[in-house]
Amino acid sequence: MTNNYFLRIFAILTLGFFISCDNTTDDPPNQNKNSSSSSSSPGGSGITGPRILEKVNIGNTTVEEYSSTSGVLYQAVIRDNSSSDAITATLTYNNNKVAKIKYIDNKPTHVIDHTYLLTYTNGKITSMSLDNPAFNINNHSDFTISYDSNGQLYRIVEKKKLGGSSVYTHYIEDKFTFASTNIAKVEHTTMLMDNNTPDPTTASTIAYAYDSYDSKINPYTTLPKEYLMVTGVLMAQINFYMLSSNNVGNITIQSPVGPAIPVPKTYLYDAQNYPVSDQTQSVKYLYKAL
Repeated sequence: MTNNYFLRIFAILTLGFFISCDNTTDDPPNQNKNSSSSSSSPGGSGITGPRILEKVNIGNTTVEEYSSTSGVLYQAVIRDNSSSDAITATLTYNNNKVAKIKYIDNKPTHVIDHTYLLTYTNGKITSMSLDNPAFNINNHSDFTISYDSNGQLYRIVEKKKLGGSSVYTHYIEDKFTFASTNIAKVEHTTMLMDNNTPDPTTASTIAYAYDSYDSKINPYTTLPKEYLMVTGVLMAQINFYMLSSNNVGNITIQSPVGPAIPVPKTYLYDAQNYPVSDQTQSVKYLYKAL
């Protein structure tokens, strides 16, 4: 409850980032649009080999910044493009796996002060824990992550103990549907818990549908999936498309009330099939050569 206002800022930020106005009449609008000069395109920079995403800019503001060494991400900063608000994520590794991610905001009271500890089974995350001592009151979450028979992400369940409670108070479930290696749908369900038992009479679900994928390379595939998964859980479920192999062309948000909200996305690509911008060139992807 205490971190709602800050998360709203970043939900708005990410939603604004995904909506790139496109006035073309192409169908679908985001397919097969190569930059006219890939060698000088923002983020292209003549990179022809391996790379990692380094920045995402909206206009003159860097809204995402990824710091890495030898292709290993160790820090990410996410900024609001209309204010000074920012969240920094610091990654800690154990045996070449992301073992801990700490998110902290730049507010004096640190509404976002989240530490996630990740546990693996056979190379995949199967559980996580979260501690958030907001306003000196500990909020704790336990996560279980499950996969389908093909090894694809199927469900993330979070059980919260808010306000220092000794029992679980809130239940959150993200259920994933894939089409090949791209996420086609995420169903985000929340409900209260009564004596550690979910209460379905309090359930509410928001569905996110992802379609019109291109056949190009999603820039977020250059970052650790563990970071993308945890960031999606923390900030906004709309971001889960970042776990897909290709670039989504349209996102549809369906809340329990009101009409569905379409969120179109467009791209320009370099010669190596990586996006370097949206078609209006207001959103730009910059990479670091490895």
